[in-house]
Amino acid sequence: MTAATTPANKITISDDVVGDAKLIVESRATALSIQTQEGGSVPVPESIQRLLLEALTSVATNGEVSIRRIPEEVTSTVAADMLGVSRTTLMKWVKTGKIDSFKTGSHTRFKREDVFALQKQRSDERQAAFDELRAFDEEHSDLFEV
Repeated sequence: MTAATTPANKITISDDVVGDAKLIVESRATALSIQTQEGGSVPVPESIQRLLLEALTSVATNGEVSIRRIPEEVTSTVAADMLGVSRTTLMKWVKTGKIDSFKTGSHTRFKREDVFALQKQRSDERQAAFDELRAFDEEHSDLFEV
């Protein structure tokens, strides 16, 4: 398993690495461990495990991964992209109070944590709606013939 490091901290991923990532993802691994040179084990925090497993999943699925830290303050365009909505919709949400914003000069900005919180809220709402739909489908399976 080799991955070459290039300038600007970019890593070139070989086909072998993609194959290895697929094997790990297919094994349904849920925990990672780091072994020291002396043979000891170093605990890996859960947040780092999730990050690395998501990166492996991306490599296995797409053959690439991009990891970056999002700034504490983001523009309306970046916030809209993160939320998967148009900038127009985002600005409507600002007016209705669905998400907080602030001005830097004449530009609208958003706190990263506020955007993440709304992402989670929307994800939770989608999951709840899906769960309700599945429950309805199970309760009324006789109405829907396949």
